[in-house]
Amino acid sequence: MKTFFVSLYQGFNALTKPVRISIYLLISYSVYALLLGLILPAVIQSQAPGMLSEKLGREVRLTKVSINPFLLRTRLDGFTIAEQSGDTNFIQFDQLELELSFWRTIRHFTPVIDHLDIQHPTVHISRLGTVNGISRFNFSDIPETLAKQTEQNLPEERAESQQVSDILALLADRLSIQQGHIHIQDQITGTKLDYPVFNMELNLLDTQAFTLSIPNTKRSEAIELKAGSNHYSLSLIGTDQGQLALSGQFQLQPLEIIGDLQLSGITLPPFWPLSAEHIQAELTRGSIRFSSDYHLRQENNTVQFNSNNGQLMLTHLIFSEDSKPRLTLPELAITGITVSTTSRDIALDKINLTGLSIDAMLDKNGQIDLQRLFTPVPSSEANNVTPQNETTAKNSTAPKPWLISLNQLTIDDSDLHLTEYFASSGVHWRIYPLTLNTGPLLSDLSLPIEYQLSLGISSSVAQEQAEKPRGQFNSTGILDAQAISANGTAQLTSLDLSQFQPYLKPYLNVELTTGNLSSEGTFSADKQGRATFTGQAAVANLLVKDGLEHEPLLKWKKMALQSLQFDQQKSSLNIASIRLDAPYAKILIAKDRRTNIGEIMVGNKEIAEKEKTAKPADKNSDSRVQNTKTAQQPAFNLNIDNIKITDGSAYFADYSLTPNFASGIENLQGYINHLSSDPATRAKVALEGKVDRYAPVTLSGEVNPLLTPPYLDLDFVLDSAELTSVNPYSGTYVGYYIDKGQLSLDINYLLENNQLKGSNHVVIDQLQLGQASQSDLATSLPVTLAIALLQDTNGVIDLGVDVSGDLDNPDFSIGGIILKAIGNLITKAVTAPFSLLANLIGSDEELNLVEFQPGVAILEAAEEARLRKLATALTERPKLFISVEGSVAPEQDSHALAEMQLQHKLLQLSNLPELPASLTASRMPQTGPLVSALEQLFVQELGQDIGQERSKVEQQLQADIKEGAELDPLQVTSVLHIGMYNQLLSAQKISPDALGNLADARAKATKAFLVQNAQLEPGRIFLLDSKTELKTEAAQALLTLDAK
Repeated sequence: MKTFFVSLYQGFNALTKPVRISIYLLISYSVYALLLGLILPAVIQSQAPGMLSEKLGREVRLTKVSINPFLLRTRLDGFTIAEQSGDTNFIQFDQLELELSFWRTIRHFTPVIDHLDIQHPTVHISRLGTVNGISRFNFSDIPETLAKQTEQNLPEERAESQQVSDILALLADRLSIQQGHIHIQDQITGTKLDYPVFNMELNLLDTQAFTLSIPNTKRSEAIELKAGSNHYSLSLIGTDQGQLALSGQFQLQPLEIIGDLQLSGITLPPFWPLSAEHIQAELTRGSIRFSSDYHLRQENNTVQFNSNNGQLMLTHLIFSEDSKPRLTLPELAITGITVSTTSRDIALDKINLTGLSIDAMLDKNGQIDLQRLFTPVPSSEANNVTPQNETTAKNSTAPKPWLISLNQLTIDDSDLHLTEYFASSGVHWRIYPLTLNTGPLLSDLSLPIEYQLSLGISSSVAQEQAEKPRGQFNSTGILDAQAISANGTAQLTSLDLSQFQPYLKPYLNVELTTGNLSSEGTFSADKQGRATFTGQAAVANLLVKDGLEHEPLLKWKKMALQSLQFDQQKSSLNIASIRLDAPYAKILIAKDRRTNIGEIMVGNKEIAEKEKTAKPADKNSDSRVQNTKTAQQPAFNLNIDNIKITDGSAYFADYSLTPNFASGIENLQGYINHLSSDPATRAKVALEGKVDRYAPVTLSGEVNPLLTPPYLDLDFVLDSAELTSVNPYSGTYVGYYIDKGQLSLDINYLLENNQLKGSNHVVIDQLQLGQASQSDLATSLPVTLAIALLQDTNGVIDLGVDVSGDLDNPDFSIGGIILKAIGNLITKAVTAPFSLLANLIGSDEELNLVEFQPGVAILEAAEEARLRKLATALTERPKLFISVEGSVAPEQDSHALAEMQLQHKLLQLSNLPELPASLTASRMPQTGPLVSALEQLFVQELGQDIGQERSKVEQQLQADIKEGAELDPLQVTSVLHIGMYNQLLSAQKISPDALGNLADARAKATKAFLVQNAQLEPGRIFLLDSKTELKTEAAQALLTLDAK
């Protein structure tokens, strides 16, 4: 063997020198190829995974290492870094290929890479949780492990790093990542993102080349731009086929990057769990597209960033709550986006929102649920501001604030839904379509905002959507947010007022069935509290039904307000004219006697009870608060130049009566001029109409209801209204139906300083009552008598009733005092009819009594005069008839009759032609026929002895005179005659028949005089039976009145 190697060596030395050099080179290259192509890959493949595993604290696997020593190409196959748990892979790639360019490296004296390609890399990135507020990822342990292993060499490494000032020179034709796959998972929020396609490529890399700009140095003139170097591109495609694409050019020193960014078709819901802890709403659908040019540059140790030509589009956005869409946005487009960190501004050309749809709810507390859903909830870390941070913030110089500018904002075809529970039990409002256009906007609000707004308004109690708007609102103007002012024009068209019925229902027992509100004008407002509106308004086709019978309560064809001027600061409202076309009002009484007016307010009883139980202290407190408010606010000034009414009507119906009653005023025309809250003004009133289409009615005068206290001076005239129309009332409450009659009124009322004075002139012509109604509610007063008393010879009842009252009296009511005055007049008429008759002829005598002397039925002159006055009054009241009944005074009349009977007997016995006119007991003669008749009658009727009677008289007289004196015979005879006369008078028997005959005679005497002397028709005087039930009040005739 030794001889072989010696022979080989000798043979090699025998070769020529060039051959030997070639052999040396061949052997060296073979060794190089052996080491680099076989040995080194084997060493790397066997040792590198273990070393990396120890260094990283993770299991590292490498399937194959191959090196082509001829092409200087290295390949790594099946490289894997496992997760910390070892169950799955953290990073892996199928192949990494690196090829160096040897000769170019020699030529440029710079490392040159022909290409570096990584095939099918896969990366799993996962956020595991937070520790002390710091997020931990599935790779957080790797830098921690590296830091521990290099802790001892850290000072030296820092020193060496401080000495490095230049970037390592490196050239590369291509660096690429091909068909990469990136998995991202957030275990905190459950977010999972998967990007199965990831490609990145750097072309013509030159780490020291100036590809974009040349720094301003002494060598700048000698430096050339290498525009073809340092191009990059990146593409990332997700499972939703959304794509992120970057492409451009860069240089490393100074750092500068330009390029284009493209986002297309990226769905947003997979990212939303990252915001779930901050925003309650859930993004269930949506995608984003974005494109922009960008330029990043490092200058003077600062990084500047600019972007231009930005375009952002969000499509099909849906935010939901409990799987119910709450906000839908088909398209949001932002164009012309420019960002500059140098000037710290963001410029947007246009923002356009199309088809925005919002479904919101306003709860009973006045909170909108979208505020809860979309208001970010700050994290606990954001609230923890340390004092050190606060001090730093105070000491640092505040940078220039960012300025955002927008040339135009457009919102098209938007649809807003709001279910409102704050002021109702649930009303669904819809604002659709909503369109908004603005002029330029600045984030610092230094520029006034021009706008154009248009929206439709509709509502319903149910949740269904209204197909058409029930009102349209348009406005253009300028808003100055910095000055807090606004001015512009506003137009409201055909707003359906019936939509507000749910808001009236808790307070008013009415049905707002139809009505359209329209208005247009100009407005202005500022932060000083000034707010003005100038324009006009109208309410058309209004119909309000009562809640009692569901019949029309108030309606009109149109109410138009012209030249309306409102000034909040001046507390004034001026209206040039109000036009009421075909207004209508109705007052109704239901069968149960409730009225539609009285039932308008809901809960009157509850409110009244609360007011009664309120403490006095509370009332005083409320009064003080009210007084304070009054002192702070100026009095409101209202001026209306003209109110014109055309074709108006009013209606009254009473369903509580049988038959039902109905009446109305139609053809109501007129005006009210100069209605003002100015105390010095009086509004002129001139209204006219017709009751039941034929009876003229007018209202004229002056009023000012806006004063405190109010003022009025009005004349109301009604001419010839038919009374047959009130038959339901007359039949129910009077007891008779009306066959004929007309009513005329002339009323004047003056109200000043809360004192009312009224003059009522009532004329009822040709009133004729019909059949009795037999109503249980009819008055007990003699109605026919009252009519007969009040009706004159022409069939006219002419009444004048003056009334007065104090409005400060809590029991005051105008209707009450009028009815009371008229009621008192009628009551007086039927309860004291003769007093009324006496007033007709200007007398104050009692005409219902005719007095007689006791025992006789002969009228004296005074009584005849009284009867003549009565006859005159009865002539003025032809429907009255009179009843006469005689009366006696039993004691006086019996005494008078007894004396007349005694004297009659004396006349017969004395055979005298007549008795002395002055005959009395004390005037009996001493002798003669009359004395003989007295003595004869005394013996016959009394059965006494005249001699004995004389002896009694003498004894009585003797006792009264002095002893020894003699009696006068004439005196004895006179006293005897007196005694006999009185005893006979007392013995006379007057029967009740005699008294009855006397009473009857007195009644007949009264009638005879009225017929024969006073010329009254006999048929108007009736004699009552004076004998059967004898009246014993006085010696008189009693007169009573009645009507035919």
